[in-house]
Amino acid sequence: ARRISLEVAPEAEKLGYSVDLCSYARCDIGSIITGKSPTFGLPKPDLLLVSNSQCGTLTKWFEVLSRMYGAPMVLIDVPHSGNGERDQEAEKYIKGQLMELVDVLEGISGKTMDPERLKETIRLSREASDLWTKVLLSATHKPSPITVFDEFIAMAPIVAQRGTKVAVDFYAKLLDELEDRIAKGIGAVSRERFRLFWDNLPIWPELRRLSEFLDSRGAALVTSLYTWAWATLAVGEEDPFQDWAEQYLYTANLHLQRRIETYVEYAKEYCLDGFLYHSNRSCKMVSQDIPELRRAVTERTGIPGVIIEGDHNDPRLYSIESIESKIETFLEMLEGRKHREG
Repeated sequence: ARRISLEVAPEAEKLGYSVDLCSYARCDIGSIITGKSPTFGLPKPDLLLVSNSQCGTLTKWFEVLSRMYGAPMVLIDVPHSGNGERDQEAEKYIKGQLMELVDVLEGISGKTMDPERLKETIRLSREASDLWTKVLLSATHKPSPITVFDEFIAMAPIVAQRGTKVAVDFYAKLLDELEDRIAKGIGAVSRERFRLFWDNLPIWPELRRLSEFLDSRGAALVTSLYTWAWATLAVGEEDPFQDWAEQYLYTANLHLQRRIETYVEYAKEYCLDGFLYHSNRSCKMVSQDIPELRRAVTERTGIPGVIIEGDHNDPRLYSIESIESKIETFLEMLEGRKHREG
């Protein structure tokens, strides 16, 4: 949001990293090179841990970081889950890698794993995840007490501090506030008229601008697949490695048909009027199916969607004016539908 990407991404490109690569990767590499960061940089890692369950770029990106930092890298290799049916061989394969990871971590840290501390961390993770799920579900109310823009900011603890009491306390307090707003009929948008879904990652540099743009037109973004990625954490204390293997295999590793089914469910649960599909130049794996996704979801639900072309981190790769124009036209079409339907 501070647009430091405009300063650091070009530095990575000078080293030969194409502008067509993920802007997260280019910004990360550029930040290391320049020392510029909104958080004063990250400490040198002792280990780089990466999974290919949802992103093909991460593996090569972390290989670069491994060379830059001189730190070892461990990859959790996750087979594609196809239609999401149980695959016991794949589960066994991933579980074995996770158990081997314990040996690696013990070797690097010089400490042995504490089973009781692990159980407590899992308990706190699940508690925070359950609270986050309730936060997301609060948006099923009309008017919604929260928007996806709020969730994009509020998701920080569930991403970076899951497994701590800090995250649990934060979401408990947030949920109390949302329940109070629901009881008083206070919506996040001044005059909620349209309830919309956001597909794909945020356009981080434009959060405030798009939030104000939609608010002024009575459009509330009430849910997103991205924010749901950290909800309903199904890891227990009895066999966490098996549960983790299943999380890797069946959560973000989505087949197109499963994604369609999920969006159809959201349409009903959140009483959606429309879908905003972010064709994200930096995330081709998630974006490549959007035209078919839009067609299938509209066919199943009768709810229209618009495709907007953007990037999650590099303002040079999109036109915010073009994005606003497409959304404006889409909202006018939704307004016409409401008039026709009475």
